[in-house]
Amino acid sequence: MSEIAELEGRIRAALDRIGRAVEEMGATGVSPEALAAAEARAADAREEAAEARAALLDANRAIAREDSRAAAAEAEVARLKEALETETTASAQLRERVADLKTRKEAESARVRELEAELRAMAAARAEDRAELDALIDALEPLVKEQSHA
Repeated sequence: MSEIAELEGRIRAALDRIGRAVEEMGATGVSPEALAAAEARAADAREEAAEARAALLDANRAIAREDSRAAAAEAEVARLKEALETETTASAQLRERVADLKTRKEAESARVRELEAELRAMAAARAEDRAELDALIDALEPLVKEQSHA
């Protein structure tokens, strides 16, 4: 922006010099030397104005490039914010699922312990039944032998 202000100042100065040269010509009459000097100053002023315009165009192009870069950076920031929000949501959902799975695992572990206890109780009952049957067989075996020999 300071370049633009500097260029505007240079253009104003050149226009002021042209204006003074025109005033001098009008007040004193036009001599060939004065006319040549005025034409030289006008040519210098035109050259400075052209340089100032070119510099102004370059500055405007640079500003446009920087605006474009800024817009691209803002778009990238927006995209990254959106991606972060998506990841944050996914992370929260994953935490919920993990907590649910832990709860289910604990419930299943408790059920497995219950079933194992029940299995041990059934195995103990079976062992008692087997012992009782073995005792009955042992008690009946002499009677069966007597019957088969008789």
